[in-house]
Amino acid sequence: MRLQYPTNIRIIRTPCTGKLEVEYFMKAFENGADGVLVAGCEEGSCHFIEGNLMAKRRVNYTRQILSEAGFEMERLRMINIGAADARHFVEHIKNMIETIRSLGPNPLHQADASPSVPDAMIEQEIQP
Repeated sequence: MRLQYPTNIRIIRTPCTGKLEVEYFMKAFENGADGVLVAGCEEGSCHFIEGNLMAKRRVNYTRQILSEAGFEMERLRMINIGAADARHFVEHIKNMIETIRSLGPNPLHQADASPSVPDAMIEQEIQP
């Protein structure tokens, strides 16, 4: 649809959000990402039956870990969105970037500033 979203994000496509582990999210922050948005298929529409539900549990668990470690849990978010909802996807991206800007840079990133790290990483499930 040629919709545009900010260029300071990196989209990483995965076959299913259910493949994403807690360590993956933590590694993104360790590598300097200021935020992570996980975009999975709509609940009840997962090609892999419960992949998006597993991802949701892992995202929520990681948010708790982040909070206990002194990070804002808003830096990690999961949305469920249909493949045809490109406009809503772009809105979610923009909203996530606004949230990240209000929170400021990743505290780990401040100590090791690297201009090649995006403001936010977006995990997007590839729709079969």
